[in-house]
Amino acid sequence: MLAALPRGRGQTPRRARTPRPATPKPPPSHPQTRRAGIVASRDPVLPCATVIRPSTRPGAGRRPDAPGKAIARGVRTWAIAATCAIVPGLPSASAQDPPGIALAPSDASPIPGGDAPPVPRIPRAQGKPPKAASSFGWARALLEPPLRDARRRLPRTARPADFGRTLAVGERFRFDVTFAGNPAGLAEAEIVAIQADPRGDPPYGAPLIRIEGHARTSGIVSLLATVTDDMVSLADARTGATVWSENVIVYGGWSPTGYKRRVTTSAYEGRGQVRIVDVKDDKSRSQRKTTPIDTFDALGVMAWVRAQPLTPGAKIKAHVVDGTTLMRIEIEATSGKLERLPAIARAIEIVPNELVKITGTMTRVDPYDQPLPGKRVFTLRAWLSGDPRRIPVVMESDMWVGALRLELASYDPPRDDGDVAAR
Repeated sequence: MLAALPRGRGQTPRRARTPRPATPKPPPSHPQTRRAGIVASRDPVLPCATVIRPSTRPGAGRRPDAPGKAIARGVRTWAIAATCAIVPGLPSASAQDPPGIALAPSDASPIPGGDAPPVPRIPRAQGKPPKAASSFGWARALLEPPLRDARRRLPRTARPADFGRTLAVGERFRFDVTFAGNPAGLAEAEIVAIQADPRGDPPYGAPLIRIEGHARTSGIVSLLATVTDDMVSLADARTGATVWSENVIVYGGWSPTGYKRRVTTSAYEGRGQVRIVDVKDDKSRSQRKTTPIDTFDALGVMAWVRAQPLTPGAKIKAHVVDGTTLMRIEIEATSGKLERLPAIARAIEIVPNELVKITGTMTRVDPYDQPLPGKRVFTLRAWLSGDPRRIPVVMESDMWVGALRLELASYDPPRDDGDVAAR
């Protein structure tokens, strides 16, 4: 409006300017091809994929160049396209794109992006990676670069097979514990009962199996300190996966740890994640751990090992959360005789020549299954009965100053009350 007002005496009013329609900005073009009227657009994911299209830039090619310069620019433009050779076996450009030369799609990029995406995989033809049909210069190195994935990812582990049917209610074990050949205490484990889900039977609810364990020191070890360890574990009745566990450790007398009572509660939020609340006397600490999907608690991993076939030469691996420590257990089944059988072995009809020996290691690892530096790797050995019961007869583990040995002292078979059949 102000522009239409009289500017002064003897002057004609200024006409209002009509706004011109905005010209859309052309796509980014290669500096070497602007004057030649050709745009070489580069794919943001695959820099080597060059698409040659006619330029939509207004006035492209308006200023003439000398014939020699124009020819040189044209040669360089098509050299860029020829350097990025066509990879056979990959899909061509979409039919919706303007006519042009599409040398590689963006979804088959062999070069990871800057935001650390998953490692790209080039489609393979008959088990071999595709090769460039024609390339020269540095093109082959760009088409087949060495891939180095700098991201830390969780290990790819298979989901354990269901073994809940092998957990028989009423089965109870009692072991005598010796340390460096001296009596050190006792340990017990029992499959107590099946707890019904308030939501009902499957598929609405999932019943749980309650497993309890108890250990306490005695003998010369109790002269320094009396330690009791009570464990409770709830496992899914079908899959055997650990759902919830609690470990209560009480020190009487001298305590080498600085606390008298420790209660560790672990709630498994599905496979691959556990929330731990660790209470030492009056100090509480809560943490959430990301774990592999084959992670159990201390009682659950023993039940899982018993459910495996354990044929000679078989190797199995799992993870266990002991307190707040994540450990990897690797076990191999071998054949080996036991020098001395416990007295209870003959009473429960265990054949000495049919024992299954397993050897393994326990390694402290991080959530990415990498061993923690400076931590000792413990070895273990166990002898199980060769029948389908898989009764652990003797278990040994090497400690700092000696070997911890557990010998079977008593065994109660499962109750025949139909609980297993109900699952």
